[in-house]
Order: sequence, then C-alpha cells, then structure tokens
Amino acid sequence: MMDPTLALQTLIGDTLTAVPKITALIDPLNISTGSIRPADMPAIVMAPARVVFLGHAAGGHAVAEVCMMLHLWAVEDGSTVAQAIAAAAMLALMDAPRPDGFAIDDWQRPELVWMRDPAPERSYTHGAIALRAVLRWRAD
Repeated sequence: MMDPTLALQTLIGDTLTAVPKITALIDPLNISTGSIRPADMPAIVMAPARVVFLGHAAGGHAVAEVCMMLHLWAVEDGSTVAQAIAAAAMLALMDAPRPDGFAIDDWQRPELVWMRDPAPERSYTHGAIALRAVLRWRAD
C-alpha cells in the first residue's frame, strides 16, 4: 500500500454501503469521494484525507495517522433524512471497521457537526463526520 488514504476511503465506503439503513436512504453510488457538494442527494462524500507518516514499525511495517471528513448532504425539506443517515453512519463507524491488507492500530470514534450551507439561497442540510485512524501496513 503506497497511500493509506485510498485504503481507508475504500474501507469506509464499503462499511457504509453495507448498512441497510443507509442504503435505504442513499443510492450506494452517492457514497463516494470527490467534490464537497454533490449533484445528486442525499449523499456522503469522503473528502481528501490528511496523512501524517509516523514512521516505521517492527517487521517492515509503515505507520501513518489518517484524518478524513465525511460530508453528508441532503435536501432540506423538513424531513429527518439527513439525521437518519448521520445516526446510521455514526453507529456503523463507532468501532473500527475490519481492514484487509493493513491494520488499524488506533481508531477515534467519529465526531459529527451540522453546519449551514455556505450558499444560503440553497436549501441543503450539511453534516460533517470527522474520522481519525492510525494505520499500519507492510511497506515492501
């Protein structure tokens, strides 16, 4: 693994799309990486992560801290869709997902904040879920 960001994004995306309460409200194609405000809603967008390489570990492993934001977007129509998606995502990410090909040595429980859309003429609900993990993988 050259970039732990991609491995963690894939793991998070797979974890979220495996939750029926989420996919009942969001098309799995709308759980993706990319731009901050998606064209199709509701959606969860995994923003590019911040990576800090922490160094080497025993057995030829590399270690890095990866911090990423999941942006949850929904049309603000008086419904509770955004809150239901956020609750299901927070529960799904409460504990570290089980990775394949790398280890999660530390997992910080997710944090959620709701914010106003930067364009007040639009009626979108926007939540941001912060994730932090320390990943270890074989560096050969």
